[in-house]
Amino acid sequence: METRVDLESATFRVGPMINLAPLVRSLGYDPEPIFRRCGFELGDFNHPDHRLPYQQGLNLLADCAQTTHCAHFGLLLGEMTEVSLIGLVGFLVRSAPTVRQAMYSLVENLDLQEDAGSVVFQTDNDYASLAYSIHIPGLRASEHVYDLCALIMFKVVLAACGDRNIPMTVKLVRSAPLDVRPYRRLFGNSLFFNSTECSVSFPKKCLDWVPPSADRWLFQHLEQEAYEIHSRHAKDMIGQLPVVLRHGLLTGKTKAGDIADRFGVGERTLHRRLRSAGVTFREELDRARQSVSEELLSKTNLPVYDIAQTLGYSESSGFIRAFHRWSGTSPSNWRKEQGQSRSLS
Repeated sequence: METRVDLESATFRVGPMINLAPLVRSLGYDPEPIFRRCGFELGDFNHPDHRLPYQQGLNLLADCAQTTHCAHFGLLLGEMTEVSLIGLVGFLVRSAPTVRQAMYSLVENLDLQEDAGSVVFQTDNDYASLAYSIHIPGLRASEHVYDLCALIMFKVVLAACGDRNIPMTVKLVRSAPLDVRPYRRLFGNSLFFNSTECSVSFPKKCLDWVPPSADRWLFQHLEQEAYEIHSRHAKDMIGQLPVVLRHGLLTGKTKAGDIADRFGVGERTLHRRLRSAGVTFREELDRARQSVSEELLSKTNLPVYDIAQTLGYSESSGFIRAFHRWSGTSPSNWRKEQGQSRSLS
């Protein structure tokens, strides 16, 4: 399933980029004019929980890399990024009772860090892997984002496994730079450029290991905190969803991806927040269709066929069956009954 997000409303949490200015200085450049040129102040990056516009942040990352003439700028930024800088997600990883649960927690809660990308956790016969993808193609600095995220995932696996000497394979969505030594230094020799995915793989047997900082009670507390944050987001979304769905019906954009775009989140995030509120996208779309259909039937003379088309039904019969399920009668009979009730009032 394709996951999309609206670039204009996408945001990221500062944490992994909090060392941006110190890195620029370490490379011999003044970060302040670069930040100002991209619409930021240095103070915008003082607190890891501060959220900033995703596209603007990518432009800043690209300008920093270009100004410093550093082809592996994102990699160096990742080297300066500790797991704790990904916030609640990082602490969930560290306190998880097993490495497997740490991986699941990362996937389920990454949207607390950013909403323009996601991580997939997969296993096969012998290996487990984390794969990160950006849901917006053609962005500036994407190679630096992938380098940064690959190193963060690498550190997440090491933190969960206890920095043990485990074989790991890293794949990068970028061409090999002229100097690959910084990459070999951090990732070792099991490194592949020109890959179709940004991923970190490690032995599947590690999933049953207990992280060195595992803390069952802390993990439960952090899971509850993450759940409450998602619930607050879900409540905000549920309050706005009828209006957004109504607009989607009237403009012909009712797929989950279309609605997720309107909220500036990924499609998976949309479904997760709705689940947190105890509803599903299909149920909410059904309610919106019922509401719009009743309004169009009672206030216009549009034929049933036209209303069915407006609501996204390819055939009138599908709409008629749905309307009978909602109200116990056909659209035509419901319209007649509404007309009679108005004439009697």
